[in-house]
Amino acid sequence: MRSRTIPSDAEVIRTYDELGEFRVSYFNGELYFLVVIGRPGLMKSWDFEESCKPRKDRDGIECSVACYSKGNITPIEAYQLAFANRNKLLVFDDAERLWADPAGRVLLRDLTETKPHKLVSWRTANKILERLGIPKSFLTSSRVCLIMNRFAFGDAHEYDAIADRGHILYFDPTPLEIHKRTAVWFWDQDIHDFIGEHLHILDPAKFSARTYVKAWERRCKGDWKEFLARHCFKQSSDQLLLALENDPRYRSVEERVAEFVRTTGLGRSTYFNLKKTVTANGQLKLLDVPRFTLTARPPDVPDLEAEARAAAEQELRRADQERIDRQEEQEYRDLENRYFNDDEQDEENDDEQ
Repeated sequence: MRSRTIPSDAEVIRTYDELGEFRVSYFNGELYFLVVIGRPGLMKSWDFEESCKPRKDRDGIECSVACYSKGNITPIEAYQLAFANRNKLLVFDDAERLWADPAGRVLLRDLTETKPHKLVSWRTANKILERLGIPKSFLTSSRVCLIMNRFAFGDAHEYDAIADRGHILYFDPTPLEIHKRTAVWFWDQDIHDFIGEHLHILDPAKFSARTYVKAWERRCKGDWKEFLARHCFKQSSDQLLLALENDPRYRSVEERVAEFVRTTGLGRSTYFNLKKTVTANGQLKLLDVPRFTLTARPPDVPDLEAEARAAAEQELRRADQERIDRQEEQEYRDLENRYFNDDEQDEENDDEQ
């Protein structure tokens, strides 16, 4: 079910292949404006980020046709980025703040004009732009993709003015689709198999690609199965009934009823009434989950001391470079002042003569 943060007119897509088709169209320059909305942990950003990385052309020269920005970017930062990457595809990941800010929506309205070249403007005085020498308006052919977990609508007229220009997708893959996708990169066969065997009793609202990683992190405590049961298994009475009906550990009706009564405190008649309802709704179906053979390797154990040393060395290099830059800037100013003073002295000598 959609929440109030999902536009009612958004196009619902359930598979990564469908999302990939829109992504390819965007990077082929076929879409002026694309919005992808979906809850956290669905890996919806991965392929977009990969597509933004520089590539070598047929002459072996590295080039990039897209710019990827991740994080809580402000409107003024987005304006600077759009100017620095004029005529490139712009992908804003975690773009909730940009859309929620009125200045961000005005900027997006400029950037998402459905014409080859558009005029993008910053309509108020800004010291940052003045200091960086960035003009208050520029022409660009950039196209825009927003990726976000939720959608803050803003005023109705603003939403209508922008949404009418783009393709708004609500990405809501099924648990089986997520399970298939994680098989590409996940590394722990036992955890992946266990989740696959219990996919029918996982709560979709609490299940994501991060579920696999968090279970793997609990291996050191030895309670990863209990962790999954506690945090991801369905909790409501009708969801529990579906889980019990699809759980091969309970071989008879009596065993399932007894577990239902023990877990919920409800009576036998409630079980059978619920079963009649979910059967009529077509919900009582066992998922056919294939077993996937994983080939990915687990991540390396981090050497925290080495990483801390590397970070400290990087900070020293940065501080040294800042000191050198300040010294060079001061030398330039001193030289400029000396020439200025010499010019003034020459003018005074000419006047005296």
